[in-house]
Amino acid sequence: MSAHDRTAMKAFWQEHSQVASVEAMMLDSQAAAIDKEERPEVLQMLGTVTGKRIVELGAGIGRFTGALAAAGAASVLAVDFMEHLVAENRRVNGHWGNVEFRAGDATELDLPPAHADIVFSNWLLMYLSNAEVAKLAADALSWVAEGGIVFFRESCFRQSGDKQRRTNPTHYRNPREYFAIFDAAMVSEADGRRARFELVSCKCVDTYVRVKHNQNQVCWKWRKVVCDALPGSVEMRKFLDTQQYSTAGILKYERVFGDGFVSTGGIDTTREFVAMLDLRANERVLDVGCGIGGGDFYMAAEADAYVHGVDLSVNMVLLALERASAARNGFKVSFEIADITTYEAERGSYDVIYSRDTILHIHDKPALFRRFLRLLAPGGRLLISDYCRAPAAPSAEFGAYIAQRGYDLHSVDAYGAMLEAAGFEDVVAEDRTWQFEASLKKELAAAEAGRARFVAEFSDADFEAVVGGWRAKLARVSQGEQCWGLFRACAPKTPVGAAHANGLANGSSHMAKPAKLTNGHACSDDAAAKDGNTVLANGRANGVANGLCTGLNGDLNGVV
Repeated sequence: MSAHDRTAMKAFWQEHSQVASVEAMMLDSQAAAIDKEERPEVLQMLGTVTGKRIVELGAGIGRFTGALAAAGAASVLAVDFMEHLVAENRRVNGHWGNVEFRAGDATELDLPPAHADIVFSNWLLMYLSNAEVAKLAADALSWVAEGGIVFFRESCFRQSGDKQRRTNPTHYRNPREYFAIFDAAMVSEADGRRARFELVSCKCVDTYVRVKHNQNQVCWKWRKVVCDALPGSVEMRKFLDTQQYSTAGILKYERVFGDGFVSTGGIDTTREFVAMLDLRANERVLDVGCGIGGGDFYMAAEADAYVHGVDLSVNMVLLALERASAARNGFKVSFEIADITTYEAERGSYDVIYSRDTILHIHDKPALFRRFLRLLAPGGRLLISDYCRAPAAPSAEFGAYIAQRGYDLHSVDAYGAMLEAAGFEDVVAEDRTWQFEASLKKELAAAEAGRARFVAEFSDADFEAVVGGWRAKLARVSQGEQCWGLFRACAPKTPVGAAHANGLANGSSHMAKPAKLTNGHACSDDAAAKDGNTVLANGRANGVANGLCTGLNGDLNGVV
């Protein structure tokens, strides 16, 4: 940032912080009320800070400084470039013996390598140029020790606060820009190894979604990893967002599945399956592999539920975020870019877990299902649709397809048995291959009827790739090899023991009898309705290690 721009930024904050208050820092008339919910939420996303050395950049009046100090941080270095704000922070939080206050520009801060365990900022990068953000990313990567955390929260897309401003030097970036900068960050360690960032999570601040109907407040949590190659999750996200789930690829498949959807049957199967859940107002739903959010918006609009969608595709989630403001009850939907196999939330956080054509990518399904059980409230419901295979060993051709895609496919019975082994009750495992086939035929017919429009927006080659993928799936279905399962189950009404819910220490599980194949399905009706709130595979997908796919039926870019 030029000297002129820095002067303008200082003038901006001098104008808006003449009274050093929460309202001034948040630039919002509702700041005091929002702060009571938002600050604990952000700190919860950051995670434990006990015994950690923290560098807090853009600390302002200390809205987070005192909380970090009180939570048992070993030390907090609170930095801000506005001296009167530093003075106010010192006045309020100077009694903490573990806090050091420093006036200075974060972009000029000079700290030794591995000086901190956490670098934390809240609304800082949006006031820096792209070059400054890139420099600060590299600096922070150097400042934290191996395994350390860099956490930041920014306003994206547009202004969120309602305070009037004569000028506004803020950079309301698309979240893609932050991903590009932090994915590119790399520093060399003293021993010659290279350090990079690995994404832990990226999610919008739910308080702003609820109070301001605004999904533009986004938090990132990165971990420093030291290795010779890109971390697996970075490899997978790049693969997803440049190849399999490129924005153009997503839009092509949305054209076939229908607006908002990238999974089998689009709105038709969504209506049917959501009805099976008997959702009640304000119940909390976790959508695993949420894609572009069509199912989430539907559940919020039709059932008045709170829905949290998780996926690892940046392009998927950003498309969902961009559409949220126009969706009915969109303020009840939030999104997160994260690895569901390591996803953390309090026990019993959700009344329902919903997942469509996603878990085929995950090889350790028993461990995932035990995680689901821990996340569900007592009596909570589970609904999954997923690719399956015939009980017999796959043919050489189908086996090669499974291996090339990195899928982990099971028979419908075996899939249901894994749910029972994990501790779920009332498991219903249905072979819905007939419905899968009917959906494929309907989607193929619609695509062929709309060929002219499709080609006008994309190309003949894209059209042939899409319909070729659908025909290949139909061929595998007709040969009796590719199947589709629908699975419903309930968490026990009494809390599951911690050891069982979290899975055995070594990841083992006992065998269970095959799941019941019935038309009945009884789940607890007394799961508490509470106000509140792609999946990373353990195997390989298209030769990319340790990645998540959200299950666009494995056919994006015409790969079948």
